[in-house]
Amino acid sequence: MKRILSAGAAFVSLLAVTGASAADLPVYSKAPAVAVVYDWTGLYIGANLGYSWGRGITDGSVTAFTTTAGVVTTLPTLPLTGRADVNGFIGGGQLGYNWQQGTWLFGLEGDIQASNERGSGDVCTAAGCPPGSFVFTRDYKLDWFGTARGRLGYLPAERLLLYVTGGAAFGGFTGSSWTLPLDVGTWSRTNVGWTVGAGVEAALGSNWSVKFEYLYMDLGHVGGSSALVATVGGGAAPTTTTRNYLFNTRFTDSIARVGLNYKFGGPAAIVARY
Repeated sequence: MKRILSAGAAFVSLLAVTGASAADLPVYSKAPAVAVVYDWTGLYIGANLGYSWGRGITDGSVTAFTTTAGVVTTLPTLPLTGRADVNGFIGGGQLGYNWQQGTWLFGLEGDIQASNERGSGDVCTAAGCPPGSFVFTRDYKLDWFGTARGRLGYLPAERLLLYVTGGAAFGGFTGSSWTLPLDVGTWSRTNVGWTVGAGVEAALGSNWSVKFEYLYMDLGHVGGSSALVATVGGGAAPTTTTRNYLFNTRFTDSIARVGLNYKFGGPAAIVARY
């Protein structure tokens, strides 16, 4: 019995000493978990390729008068109307900056595009160009265009961006009107308009992202005028006919393109989670 009591007392003493020593040891807390979260904020640059479906719509009027032996006769004024599809491939580059706030994104982007969009259509004095109404054929070409837009986006997932975009658009046209063998009028002009659209962009590994975008662009109206003078008959009383053409063309465009962007700076933000 004495041996059992002595062993119990020794065990209790050992526990007391061990507890006192443990109380003097430092206490370590659990280290926070570190999560890497993709951050869209930053400057980016990229390139794009696509296709465009444009429409050139021409309206106007033609006035004419004849002069025979000093006698002037005014002919009736006729309307002008014409339509043409102006389609082709496009390609260019973009530069922009994004600000991410939670699941929302605000950005600015500008781009410049080369274009081989072109088309031609008949301009007539009656819609649909029935027989006898043809006046001239009009050629259209969009040589280049660019946009300066804002972007508003939503992030349904960390690396997936859905966005709408809109702003100013500008482009350079070349156009000509002819009725064989005569050139009714040729012009080249830069016009300013507007654009709206939407897109989706997915962040890849590291600093790269890929996007698909649709834009509707309206480059406004481009006016023009020209005159043709023709003389028939000979002798002392030839007849001279003067035709004055006044026309106005509106150009609109639907653009679908894919792009690849590179974002400068780190692709991710480090977030500590406890």
